[in-house]
Amino acid sequence: MEQKELSLSKFFFFICCIAVCGCAKNEKEISKNIFEKVDVSQVPNITIFQNDTALKLQNGVYYFGSKPYSGFIKEVYATETLKSIASYYQGQQHGTTKTFFENGKLRDERNYKNGIGYGRHFGFWENGNMKYDFIYFNDKREGIQKQWYESGSPYCALNFSNDRENGMQKAWRENGKPYINYEVKDGVRYGLQKSALCYTLKNENLK
Repeated sequence: MEQKELSLSKFFFFICCIAVCGCAKNEKEISKNIFEKVDVSQVPNITIFQNDTALKLQNGVYYFGSKPYSGFIKEVYATETLKSIASYYQGQQHGTTKTFFENGKLRDERNYKNGIGYGRHFGFWENGNMKYDFIYFNDKREGIQKQWYESGSPYCALNFSNDRENGMQKAWRENGKPYINYEVKDGVRYGLQKSALCYTLKNENLK
């Protein structure tokens, strides 16, 4: 009987080891992929303007004439200063998209892979202070997501895994006082919750 129980214990220990190793491998793979550069070697070095009459957006895909567009799309302000420049492949955002304030300063930079959020997305307030710094993996929030007030004071630091809250979630009022400070374990929140979470780029598109 004791030998049987010991065998069962070894079996469950073995299963747990496999599960833990599998999770660790998954996280390592995600971490590796998040920071690898999207391959844009197939994007031709041609640029057209956003208001080009031959450029059409249909069902989320840009066409130039009758074909899905590959290349760069540029938009300018009325003053002719650059407003945005985005990389496209087969009609979908692929690579880096940048937008600028009218004074020429970078407003935000986002990265895409075959039309979905992939990698780092970050932006600035017009005064040059950081506004947000997010990470996406296959269009899902992954890792720490940060935001700041226009003054430069931290607004929130949220941890995500596979687009769900996981780990410590913190947010502060502009005077530095915390109003969110809780931990999420297995979908359950533990700690201080006084307000809604800060916004993310989810469902925001440049198109």
